[in-house]
Amino acid sequence: MKSLAILSLSLIATAAMAGPMGGGGGGGGGGGGGGGGGGGGSSSSQIEINGPSVQVTLLNRSGVLNVATGGGKASQNLASNAGNVTIDRSGSSLQVVAATGSGILNKADGYAAVAVNNLASNYGEVEVKNTSIQVVAAKNSGIVNYAGNGSMAVQNISSNNGCVTCYNNH
Repeated sequence: MKSLAILSLSLIATAAMAGPMGGGGGGGGGGGGGGGGGGGGSSSSQIEINGPSVQVTLLNRSGVLNVATGGGKASQNLASNAGNVTIDRSGSSLQVVAATGSGILNKADGYAAVAVNNLASNYGEVEVKNTSIQVVAAKNSGIVNYAGNGSMAVQNISSNNGCVTCYNNH
């Protein structure tokens, strides 16, 4: 835990020193599609980063699993921005997921399954105007979210979720 604190402080210092990144689209790091199909977000999603943004995922002897069956649709974000996320010039964002000896599972099961998994993520309509620090630290832990028959499983931990309808379009 001490090394996580040191890492977080060094990342904050790095983000503070980086200064604004200039104008525009693209951005977001880490994470990406989980198994089973496309994400639950809008196809017109836009990420705009005008201030410092750092996302870090550290996994040591850990497993991350996100599964959707039946109707499909699985989306997985670890320390990522997804959807219409804006980080203003006056804002800064630090997102860290650190797990050791842990399992992270999000599973939807059924004919119209949807699984959305966010850890230390900005998801949907989110605007960061000041400093945002989101940290998930798990040691020898299990983070599980499961929905059975006719399913939808959504998991947000240390997250800004501004898109409560993004995953309801099944």
